[in-house]
Amino acid sequence: MGKLFHNATFIPLTDEDARAEAVLVGDDGRIAYVGTVEARALGEGAEEVDLGGAAVVPGLIDPHSHFTGSLQYLLFADLSACTSFAEITETLREFAAKRHIGPDGVIMGNGYDQNNLVEQRHPDKSVLNAVSTDIPVLITHVSNHMGVANDRLLELAGITPTTPDPEGGRYGRMDGTGDLDGYAEEPAAMNPFYAVTTPRLGLDFNAMIGDMQRIYLEHGVTTCQDGATAPDMAAVMAGLAKAGLLKMDIVAYPMWGTDVMATLAANPEFDSQDYHGHFRFGGLKMFLDGSPQGLTAWMTEPYVEGPDGERDWVAYGTMTDDDATAFAKAAIDSNHQLLCHTNGDAAADQLLRVYEAARDASDNPNKMGLRPVMIHCQTARTDQYEKMAEIGMIPSIFSSHIWYWGDAHLRNFGPARGGRVSACGDAARAGLPFTLHTDTPVLRPNLLEAAWCAVNRVTKAGAQLDEDQKVTPYQAMRAITFNGAYQYGEEADKGTLEAGKLADLVVLDRNPLAVDPREIRDIKVLATIKEGEVIYRRDEA
Repeated sequence: MGKLFHNATFIPLTDEDARAEAVLVGDDGRIAYVGTVEARALGEGAEEVDLGGAAVVPGLIDPHSHFTGSLQYLLFADLSACTSFAEITETLREFAAKRHIGPDGVIMGNGYDQNNLVEQRHPDKSVLNAVSTDIPVLITHVSNHMGVANDRLLELAGITPTTPDPEGGRYGRMDGTGDLDGYAEEPAAMNPFYAVTTPRLGLDFNAMIGDMQRIYLEHGVTTCQDGATAPDMAAVMAGLAKAGLLKMDIVAYPMWGTDVMATLAANPEFDSQDYHGHFRFGGLKMFLDGSPQGLTAWMTEPYVEGPDGERDWVAYGTMTDDDATAFAKAAIDSNHQLLCHTNGDAAADQLLRVYEAARDASDNPNKMGLRPVMIHCQTARTDQYEKMAEIGMIPSIFSSHIWYWGDAHLRNFGPARGGRVSACGDAARAGLPFTLHTDTPVLRPNLLEAAWCAVNRVTKAGAQLDEDQKVTPYQAMRAITFNGAYQYGEEADKGTLEAGKLADLVVLDRNPLAVDPREIRDIKVLATIKEGEVIYRRDEA
């Protein structure tokens, strides 16, 4: 029988001018026909679905986020609107009172940005001690690369003034005393806090998984990523898949710093290019530096000014060349794709250097086809994009930085370097199948907004960043559909509306290729369809 979707403008994204009047979907959840309304004759007896004149594009594909991190939207206080330390304290107090959090619990907040605070610096533990001295309190920066703990959490985590800074991380200390100020930088320093806080959250994934998926589905995402999967979360995701609770496809990447091979071995049926219950492992993940808005992205040339006013601050890397090469080689030898977080151009240099060395040292006969991914690419240079093309590496660009932190980048890097962040234009000219992401939960998985940023390159304050790095609406839409499918090695099944591919569709109120480019992020998702089934409808949200 199948379904006939019609009365819409279908935008296959096979080329810029391609349009269709109807899509026929078979009982197998795959597209049987894309074309004119003559599909009625081909699909005689099919259920007809009238889309009311909407626009339809392929399901949006998230090329980098942290699906399990979307729990933050459900369980943490939202600090993104706070503009002062006092507002952070008050928001956390109200959150704790509303949730009736006691000494056996934990008070968590996420999304503060020192760039938006009147104090123009990170909070310290005194801000959180004012919330509670009995309950552990942890707040995390919008980048998730740094955070602040109160004294109670420092005590429970066993972090004292004599605790040394871990490799690739740092603990903040008070001037002149050496005492901890509660600040922690990068996962190596923050992981002891999470070891205390996570067990206190009382996580019930079976109860929360619907809301976690809705965060993506309401933005038209049909395939998403868990981009730094811990061993316990891998087991949780496998359990949800086996229980049939996943509606969308989720690709997981076990994270450096854990026994990644043990994680894969513990869940062998998911270590495959094929999904089981909408879940699979896609490869391995490592990271080489921090956050540019947090002044921890590793640069070849100094920031305008460092965290304490330094004029020669370039930040630092998080892995040695030897460790990074060994991890990359383990991925290549085991025939897995490697994802690597790099924001600064020094980190990008390191990734290109170590990946090429690891690949050359590997005996894997398939090593040239693994499609490694450079994640974020905020300050990647023209020559680095050209090198990516040479070695078959895919840039996944966090283009939403343009709007959300473009003004901070102009301050931190100056007009030339700051103006060319998220250089999609260079990626396109290098012939790279670049993708666009939002790094959820850093930002909501609004890929249409990511596309808008890449097309318009305007900051919150109205500054126009380097227009030579703009891309067209068609290029931006391909980046969040076909290119995303290509990154996952799934271009035969996803990314365009073509016969034989999965019927993953997004119903929009306007055509992103026809509206004024300045309006792309205002387009609304009306429905999200996975393999021919409506799994989200705006009027039912």
